[in-house]
Amino acid sequence: MSFVEMRHYRLKVGAPERWVKEYFEKGYEAQRKYLGEPVGYYTTEFGGINEIYHLWRYDTLEERAQKRKALFEDPQWLEFVREIAPLVEIQENVMLRDIFES
Repeated sequence: MSFVEMRHYRLKVGAPERWVKEYFEKGYEAQRKYLGEPVGYYTTEFGGINEIYHLWRYDTLEERAQKRKALFEDPQWLEFVREIAPLVEIQENVMLRDIFES
């Protein structure tokens, strides 16, 4: 069984462009180093605007906990988080379980 974490952020008006710029300059390499490649990383085009969605796959919830602990010990990641935190209005996380795997 595997899990996919879907993280959703609604950002302040006009903030997605800055978020994406900061992410690729400061956050992506740090995050990839600990979590691997994302399943997907998206901005909205229609419907709710100013939103970011990203998805990460884990084999177990323990693996997720270990990887995220290591990520939050990385100074580069912490710098990115400090810079983008003021852009966030709402954050939601959903853990999805893959029902096609047994």
